[in-house]
Amino acid sequence: MKRDLREIFERITGTGFTKASGFKVRDFEEGKVTLEAAPKEELTQFMGYVHAGVVTGLADHAAGAAYASTLPEGKACLTIELKINLMKPAEGDMLAAEARVISAGGTIGVVQSDVYGETDGKRVHCATALVTLRAIAIG
Repeated sequence: MKRDLREIFERITGTGFTKASGFKVRDFEEGKVTLEAAPKEELTQFMGYVHAGVVTGLADHAAGAAYASTLPEGKACLTIELKINLMKPAEGDMLAAEARVISAGGTIGVVQSDVYGETDGKRVHCATALVTLRAIAIG
């Protein structure tokens, strides 16, 4: 990678919603990023599962990191469309969102982000998101 994007992304993840949700970078390479979050009681819904908003946020943030890793210096990205299928309740000792770039255009990127609940080495695929992002100049 041209610059230390993992370090930059770890700093970004340590602020605001992502910090409050406990998102952490597990794996980071160009075009492919895995984030994780340990479920917290304050982020659950009434039945005790991780709230769909947190699952969606985890999938979205991983997707943004994956696409941003393909962009040249001076560019970042923002989500312009997101579609998510919530297939099973999000639960476990850890959630992991694995995002991979499907199309890395210079202006628009498309990323698939799969979210898993993990407990004792077992993984349950609980959600899949398709995220469209727009590259923007930062300065």
